Amino acid sequence: MEISFGDWAATVEPMRGSGLTEMEANYLVRVANGMTQKEVARELGRSQETVKKGLQRAYQRLGAASVITAVTKAQSKGWIRYAGKIAMCALLSVAMLTGTDDAMRRSGKTRIARRAEQVQMIA
Repeated sequence: MEISFGDWAATVEPMRGSGLTEMEANYLVRVANGMTQKEVARELGRSQETVKKGLQRAYQRLGAASVITAVTKAQSKGWIRYAGKIAMCALLSVAMLTGTDDAMRRSGKTRIARRAEQVQMIA
C-alpha cells in the first residue's frame, strides 16, 4: 500500500513485521512534511497522545531517537521516500545528518522554515 502526503510517500507492506504499520507511516510521512504532532492529530482525527505513541513505536522500530533520525533511517530502508525532486531529497538528508536542525531549533524558526533554510545552506 502506498501512502502519500505532500512531498513524501511511504510504502506499507501487508505482512506484519516487515516495516512500518499503516498508521506509523501516516504519522511519519506527515511529520517529515513539517507538521507537528498536534497538527497530525487534528488532521487525522486522533488524539495527540495516540500520534505520539505511534511515532514512538516507529522510532523504536527504526532504532531512532528523533524525527530526523527516523526519517533518515526509514529512507535508507526504503520505507519512505521523498516524492519531490531527488536532488532536494539528497540535500535535505545531508542537512539532517549534519545536525543543522539543532542550530535552527535554537533560533526559534518554524519547522518548515528550518527545513527550507537547510536545503538552501547545502545548495
